[in-house]
Amino acid sequence: MDKGAGMHFNKGERSELMIIKTRVIPPDINHLEMLLRRIKVNHPVTPQVEEMLSTKQAGWHGEQSLDFHLDYLKEPHSILHNLRLHDGHHFFQIDTLILFPTFILIIESKNMKGQISIHREKKEMRRDLEGFQDPVEQAERQRDLLEEWLLRHMGLTVPVDFLVVFTNRKCTLEFDSFDSRIHEKVIRATSLVGAIERKKGFYQEEVLTRVEMMRVGRALADAHQELVPDYMKRFNLNYSDLQKGVRCPECGKYFMRKTPRRWKCAHCHCTSVNAYELALKEYAILVSKTMSIREGQDFLRIGSRHVVYRILSAYAQSTIGGGRYVRYVL
Repeated sequence: MDKGAGMHFNKGERSELMIIKTRVIPPDINHLEMLLRRIKVNHPVTPQVEEMLSTKQAGWHGEQSLDFHLDYLKEPHSILHNLRLHDGHHFFQIDTLILFPTFILIIESKNMKGQISIHREKKEMRRDLEGFQDPVEQAERQRDLLEEWLLRHMGLTVPVDFLVVFTNRKCTLEFDSFDSRIHEKVIRATSLVGAIERKKGFYQEEVLTRVEMMRVGRALADAHQELVPDYMKRFNLNYSDLQKGVRCPECGKYFMRKTPRRWKCAHCHCTSVNAYELALKEYAILVSKTMSIREGQDFLRIGSRHVVYRILSAYAQSTIGGGRYVRYVL
C-alpha cells in the first residue's frame, strides 16, 4: 500500500466517515519543483516547466478544496483519493472515490476558470479557443473501467456512478444540451453534498455491507500504483542541464561546501548538517537511483573520494556491484 493509504476516522458526529486512502501531494508536483530548483538559470525550457507545475498545482488545490464539502457527508461511507489502477492494458486514474452501501461514486474534479462550454454532441469541452476532452465522457470511461476492475478482481457487480465537479469559483458553465441529466452530473463544488444526497436517494438496495466496503477499499488501495514521471525525458533534458552542488537552505544558492563537521554556505554563511540529503534525493529522482563515488564527487562538488564514500555509505539503502564499480542505491 502506498504512503497515502491508511485509515482515518473523523471524531464526533461524522464518525461514520473513513478515509482509506488519504490525499497526498502528487509526486509529479514534487518532481517538477525539484527540476525547477536544479535546472540551470535562464534555461529555455524553464517557462514550460513552470507552466506545467502551475497547472498541476491548480488541479491539486482544486481536489483539496473538495474535502471541506466531503466533511459534511454523514451516512456510512469510505473515501479513497488519487487512485491509479491498471485495467490489464493501461492505467486509469480517479481523483476521488466514495464507497456507499448502495453504490460507488467517482468524483472527477476540474479546477478551471473562465467560461467553460461543454458540448456533449461534439464530445468536447472548450474554454475560449482551447479545446479539452469532454469531462463527462472521461468520467463515463472511468466508471466502465472501474466496474470491469471490480468484476475481474473481486467478482463484484456494484453500481458505479460519477460526478464532474468544477471547483474554481471563477468559472461559468454552459451546455449545448438541455438534458437535465447532464446538469445533474456536471456541478459546482458548492452543490456537491446536495448532488450526492440525490444520488443516494436513487440507489436504494444495499449491495455492500460495512465489512465489504472495508474489503473493497483496502483492495483498491493495495492495487494503486503511483505514477513516477520522467520529466528529464519529457523536457528532453540531460545531466549537463542541471546545476551541481548542494543547495543552501537559507539563500537557495548552490554554494554549500563540506567542512569537517557540517556544510557551510560560501554566500550567506548558513550552516547545516544534512543539506546534502536533498541533493541526493534530487539526483535519485532526476538522474539515477544509483550513484558511484565519482558521480557523487561531481554532483555534490566534493573533491575527496573518502568524504563522498562516507556520505554514500551512511545514506545509501544498499549497494550493487563491487570494488571500483560499486554503486550506491539512493
